[in-house]
Amino acid sequence: MREDDGSSITYSTTFVFMKKVNVIAAAVAALTIAALPHVKSAAAIAPAQGSNLGKQVTQSVTITVSGQVVDQSGEPIIGATVSVKEVKGKGTGTDLDGYFTLEGVPADATLVISYVGMKTQEVPLNGQSSLKIVLHDNSELLDELVVVGFGSQKKVDLTGAVSQVEMSKVLGDRPIVSASAALQGAIPGLFVSGASGPGQAKNFNIRGDLSINGGNPLVLIDNVEGDINALNPNDIESISVLKDASSAAIYGARAAGGVILVTTKRPKKGTRFEASYNFSQGWERSISRPEQASLDDYIAAYEEAGFSKQYWAGNGDIAKWKEYLAQYRAGTLEGVRDNGIYQDGDKVYYLKEGDVLGNALGTGVLSNHNVSVSGATDKLRFRLSGGYAHDDGPMVTDKDSFRRLTLSSFVAADINSWLTTEVNVHYTSKARTSLATSIRDPFAVRLINWYPEGYMPKEIIGQDEDLIIDTPRNTYLVSPTQMNDVSIPRIQSKVIIKPLKNWDINVEYTFSRTDFKTNGYSNVIKYADVQMAVKTAPTNPTRDAYWINTSIEKYHALNVFSNYKLDLDNHHIGMMIGYNQESNWWGGVNARIEGQSLPAVPSFGGGTGTKTLSDNYSEYAIRGAFGRLTYNYADRYLLTVNARYDGSSKFPKANRFGFFPSISAGWRVAEESFMEWSRSWLDNFKIRASYGSIGNQNIAPYGFVPSMSIGESNVWLDQNKKVTVIGAPGLVRNNYTWEKVNTFDVGFDLDAFKRRLNIAFSWYLRTTEGMLAPGAEIPATVGAAAPLQNIADMQTKGWEIGINWQDYVGDFSYRVGVNLYDHMSEITKYNNLSGNLNAYYVGRKMNEIWGYVSDGFYAIDDFDLDKARQDVWRLKDGIASINGATVKPGDAKFKDLDGNGIINGGANTLSDSGDMKIIGNSTNRFQYGVNLGAGWEGLDLSVMLQGVGKRDVWLPGVALFPFAAAGSDGVFWPVYSNQTDYWRAKSYDPASPDYMVAANPNAKLFRIYGQMQNSGSSARTSTGYLQSGAYMRVKNITLSYSLPKEWINKIQLSQMRLYVSVENPATVTSLPKGYDPENLKWAYPFYRTWSFGANITL
Repeated sequence: MREDDGSSITYSTTFVFMKKVNVIAAAVAALTIAALPHVKSAAAIAPAQGSNLGKQVTQSVTITVSGQVVDQSGEPIIGATVSVKEVKGKGTGTDLDGYFTLEGVPADATLVISYVGMKTQEVPLNGQSSLKIVLHDNSELLDELVVVGFGSQKKVDLTGAVSQVEMSKVLGDRPIVSASAALQGAIPGLFVSGASGPGQAKNFNIRGDLSINGGNPLVLIDNVEGDINALNPNDIESISVLKDASSAAIYGARAAGGVILVTTKRPKKGTRFEASYNFSQGWERSISRPEQASLDDYIAAYEEAGFSKQYWAGNGDIAKWKEYLAQYRAGTLEGVRDNGIYQDGDKVYYLKEGDVLGNALGTGVLSNHNVSVSGATDKLRFRLSGGYAHDDGPMVTDKDSFRRLTLSSFVAADINSWLTTEVNVHYTSKARTSLATSIRDPFAVRLINWYPEGYMPKEIIGQDEDLIIDTPRNTYLVSPTQMNDVSIPRIQSKVIIKPLKNWDINVEYTFSRTDFKTNGYSNVIKYADVQMAVKTAPTNPTRDAYWINTSIEKYHALNVFSNYKLDLDNHHIGMMIGYNQESNWWGGVNARIEGQSLPAVPSFGGGTGTKTLSDNYSEYAIRGAFGRLTYNYADRYLLTVNARYDGSSKFPKANRFGFFPSISAGWRVAEESFMEWSRSWLDNFKIRASYGSIGNQNIAPYGFVPSMSIGESNVWLDQNKKVTVIGAPGLVRNNYTWEKVNTFDVGFDLDAFKRRLNIAFSWYLRTTEGMLAPGAEIPATVGAAAPLQNIADMQTKGWEIGINWQDYVGDFSYRVGVNLYDHMSEITKYNNLSGNLNAYYVGRKMNEIWGYVSDGFYAIDDFDLDKARQDVWRLKDGIASINGATVKPGDAKFKDLDGNGIINGGANTLSDSGDMKIIGNSTNRFQYGVNLGAGWEGLDLSVMLQGVGKRDVWLPGVALFPFAAAGSDGVFWPVYSNQTDYWRAKSYDPASPDYMVAANPNAKLFRIYGQMQNSGSSARTSTGYLQSGAYMRVKNITLSYSLPKEWINKIQLSQMRLYVSVENPATVTSLPKGYDPENLKWAYPFYRTWSFGANITL
């Protein structure tokens, strides 16, 4: 018996004979390879049929192997996976005492033992049948590096609120081409929202409202500001989010809203050559769309409302319309055109019930291809990649398409032991197609489902040809497009000098240029509407326009910083000092000309009408010095101090510079001796706290300089000359400065049960002081708004938590991750002496909703019945009336909060708000993300959920109320499927005993009779119709299969994974159909994408 210290395995038997056999087999294999010089590796050699070499494994002796798996302290490990490397599918798990047994194992096989949080071991049996295996903690988990400002730190040593994700984990095999979309729901405290169209950027927010003037996170790509959506997600290694002032203060003026650090991929020393290709092919469909009531329900509501019996579209008679509809559905009406248009003399009827909004939707196609090669030696490292993405969106035609081409190269060379150089080049070309003009807003919600598609017959409109009808579908079919092209070359160079041990000096320079170009032509389109009017777009057919808008943005950044580490026994000190300078210049020219003589080839030379030319420019610069000091005593007590002295040209000269310090501390409680009792299950427990101050420069340049606009008016003088108009200058101040953001953060990090469980929690208090706001309430007679001053303050409180669990049960693995966060912001200082509710005021919660408290509907019992039968509507004593309205049964009723007998908004001030109160808040509360996964034998299933737990929203009238609650104008509006339960009376006959008695007293909606009279009052913001914006969205479901190594090695591949995926398969929401909880309106739709693909690596 002997002990092998390298593997911590106790051997009980030695099979010398088997060792000799293995040596002989290896020698034979080596001689065979030597005889075949054209073969590059043994993996490519297939043994000849009948050869002894090919039969060696299958003829080896099988044995029964048993043993125990324990940890470093000798405690048995329950559920460790023990598998046979050479025999696919053969394995077992350890029992409650850590024991296992495997039968029929080749005596010369290798066992693979793995467990979450422990280093995986491979144990050659060499004929042994009894084993005791010791697994060691995977210290790499504790040594995991997290990217922070101008460097990285061990995760266990972090004292600030920092979260990091690997892009490969959040992107996975999802059918998306945007890195920002991949982050939605992935990181606690990071809210991702925004547009849904192909190529449209998402918006980031970290930890809620920063200022009344806004403020977005600073996005840095390899330490330099950039556009994350211009990157190919497959080129991104990891993303870190710096959330508190302690971690973000190193970036000073720009980091008040937090920092998102993007680290691109680059190989490490000694990395083998690798080439990979992945693709996905997908199909897209809109998640939902507004659903209208049936045409029968629409006509019933139309009649209930008492609108004209002569219908506005086609001038037909309502009774006749119903009659023709019945015949059309029965197939007995002749002369109806394919699109449902029927002409009866000078009347036109629309009989085909369709889906006017849904007809504009189609099936989009998504294609994504990525290729990369990388490798390294001890001195040289390189990576080259290219990506192409094309997404033509879910609308009909390809006039909503997007394409992106990305190229990337990274080269690093160790010139000698103390000098390293790096060059990183990225190039992105993006092109997005959109409608230049339109004959109809393609997302117009006032169109009714009888609206015909196709063409209006020339006989009906008295034209020489049929004309296209202005439906959303036809808008996409015939409207011209404009092209939006963006190209972004970006060059980053870096020199690393290491003059002494533990000391490095870094010099980084980045140049980025963004070229933007939009060009389009409106054309002249002749079309018809359902009122049989002939129109043109543009309205004046001589004003067809051709335009080109171009701009250039140039960005330079220089970073020089140095790091030094000093280790003295238990004292570990890190120091960093640096300098940063950045400049940004932007300039653009907009040119437009009307009246094209050759519409087929639009140009400025071919224009005959008015020419318009304008230009714009802007520039700013930032300069700062920064430093960081870290101290670690005995891996227990941690301290970090950051500071930055920053200057920005956006502020007046006397107020351009500011000093922004921060401090944070951590205590690794689990390392204390008094925590010895928890060693068996608690791997890490750290308490941390931080406080810091950062400046916010989220304002436009030149705000301290008064300016006057100069332009031409629409007033013409003699000789066809327009009047030149000079605008009055605004009021400005030259003594405003930074908004100051102070953040206090406290939290803990916990790892337990062999790191199967990870928890991170933070609570924070953020105060924004000196927000820029009007300094006084100035009368309108002054002719200008009050100048901005640093006079407003705001406070935000919030918390966030992330919980992750992962484990194995035999060959089956599973993982669960949940993150949740919440916040609320409140104004603590603001100059609003009158207490105007339309402005900010002290105590106001951001996004609060003021409105009325609903109290059902007015009933006939609320009125003097005798007067009511005479159509005189007099309320009984004690029943509150509504200011400006003659209420009737079925009108929405509200509570009289001020007790004056009249429902109104008072003076719309805090001291006199009438019957209004705070009824809700539209802040996204309890935002969450859930990641679920399971794996078995190469199969992997992942599910991602994301949503908001609480949010109040007030939707526009057309979303909730029949005929959009538009009063008499409602005749032109539709009725949607959620709007048919409106208040109705049993009888409208004054002589009836059921006169104005509610037929449906529990109706959801107010009355519509009387041509929507009082609908404006009934539809006012109130508790009765306040909607919940809470939702849960299944963001992605992906099923993948990694082919076994023994299969793909035969074709010289190291990995091949096949997958199917669906993005946005389901959304749970209480909002009306078509109103997505992320944009709260019917607009360009969020869409579901089904895809398949493969990832292949050499």
